[in-house]
Amino acid sequence: MKGRLAAFLWLVTVIILSILLKAYARGDECFGPVVELEADGQGPKFGVLGGFGSNLSEPLASLPLVAAIPADACGELETASVAGAAVVVVRGNCTFTDKAAAVQAAGGVAMLLYDSQAGGCVTMGFEPNATSSLTLAAVSIPHELGLQLLALAASGGSGGGAGEARVSLRRVSVPLVDAGALLLWFLAVGTVIAGSLWGGLDHMGHRRSAEDQAPLIRAAPKPAAAETVDLTPKAALAFVGLASCMLLLLYFVLNKAFFYVLLVLFCVASVQSQTVLYAAALGQLLPPARRHAQVQLPWLGATPLTVVATLPLAVAVAAVWAVWRNSTWAWVLQDLQGVALMLLVLRTLRVPSLKVACILLPACLAYDVFWVFIQPLLFGGGESVMVHVAQGGSSGEYIPMLLRVPHFGFGGLGGYSLLGFGDVILPGLLVAYTRRTDLDLGLAGASAGASTAAAAVQHLLKASYFPYTVLSYGAGLCLTYAALAFSWFGDQGQPALLYLVPCTLGTVLALAAARGQLGLLWRGAQGPGGRLGAGDHDSDAGEEGAGAGGAGVGGPGAAGVAGSGAGQAGPLAGLAAGVADEDGDVEAGGRGIGGAHRSSGTVSSMARARG
Repeated sequence: MKGRLAAFLWLVTVIILSILLKAYARGDECFGPVVELEADGQGPKFGVLGGFGSNLSEPLASLPLVAAIPADACGELETASVAGAAVVVVRGNCTFTDKAAAVQAAGGVAMLLYDSQAGGCVTMGFEPNATSSLTLAAVSIPHELGLQLLALAASGGSGGGAGEARVSLRRVSVPLVDAGALLLWFLAVGTVIAGSLWGGLDHMGHRRSAEDQAPLIRAAPKPAAAETVDLTPKAALAFVGLASCMLLLLYFVLNKAFFYVLLVLFCVASVQSQTVLYAAALGQLLPPARRHAQVQLPWLGATPLTVVATLPLAVAVAAVWAVWRNSTWAWVLQDLQGVALMLLVLRTLRVPSLKVACILLPACLAYDVFWVFIQPLLFGGGESVMVHVAQGGSSGEYIPMLLRVPHFGFGGLGGYSLLGFGDVILPGLLVAYTRRTDLDLGLAGASAGASTAAAAVQHLLKASYFPYTVLSYGAGLCLTYAALAFSWFGDQGQPALLYLVPCTLGTVLALAAARGQLGLLWRGAQGPGGRLGAGDHDSDAGEEGAGAGGAGVGGPGAAGVAGSGAGQAGPLAGLAAGVADEDGDVEAGGRGIGGAHRSSGTVSSMARARG
């Protein structure tokens, strides 16, 4: 069955790759400082300021609006009324700096460049030595807005006479913390909560299965169930080393072709994680008699009905996003796939003890801080390898392994709030561990036996770890936003783990020490079903189980995972992969590399300079 499933996944890969090769996928987007345009008879419109010429520190008010002749401004302009005007220019046939020089030579004070392709908008690249004499404002606008301005210039604007159309330009500030950042906060925190609860349900199922065995069998330590994979201390350290190697590899080889390799890998992993998620949800909706029904398929054999029903939806989501990934609405599908991937990782990849968490998370924090702050000072001419990779290198594309939410209200040109998968997965592994810890300490049963709801809540707050760890994760994200808003440690992207790790890990360590349970949590899962303190099945939350005293980390069945395949860093990271076994369960976990949360308002120096 596994062999047939692997072959089927390769078939899905081929299908997605063929779609990408045949479909028209626009690779250009506008990035940069946002400019607001007020034209006669038009509401506020938006473009982005080019990286050369005026920075629009002072607004340009009521400029005459004219169309360039020739339309591409590749050569001397023939329009007599260009002096002091804003000139609408179409992309193509010469470089952006050649167009700007022609407009400036004719007396224009602003160039409004629109893309020649429907739905397109382009970041204007340039050669530094070709811009020293340019002083005009160069603004890139979407294709549709360019056509509207041409029609307005031809009609003479609201005044009705030729050449009377007017436009005003001013630079506007995009807030780093806005409704988009708030939505991203809820996405990240909600994913951590949902993944922890899902993993907790599996954990309880494993415990019940182990405790139903014969007493002699139950007394012996058993490995974790097949669908979970435990990290070991060595794997945690190897994980960080692999992350650095992959980051350097991507820095040197990330181009358009390699980006498509990453895109296909992401889509395949997305299809599988979505199928697992949708199938699990559908199984809860079906009658009990139909939940485990199977369908005989050619070549694949017996396949769960829930998988057959949900796989087409997963493929459709991945394919639609891959083709239209640069559309203004594509972030919704990207985040849907990202959440599914991270939920699968949080369900299947486990931190078995606080000891492993204290190795993994500080090591990832050091990795994050080094590649964002220290590496640019040591070598690289001040350029951060992590930020370069996060911006897609020379591919001109966003790396897909991150959550992104737009800054609303700027016509889709305000950039995005970004959060790497690793910034959710890595602290999320600790949050999921605290959820399993609460279950093992019997807090759910103890609170259920309380006389009143208030007493149950009071007991949980006094003895649990999970709620406090969730709150500390949310607080760490808020600190990250504050660092962005107030430019702590500079204007470069902020490594979110710098704030998330102390908040989450510090909270767990402080609570465990205050409650006298630090040794219990440090040793971690023991005994049947990976239960914490298995020798003390009825222990109270304030006691250490007697059976936890003599164990090491992970138990005899724990498997260390350092990750495999290609991964990204910074705001990238965490391409998760799972392989279904004969019962449709997830057998192998995934990986995630921590990264930085940043805003995407920066113009990449690698943008294409060809007009």
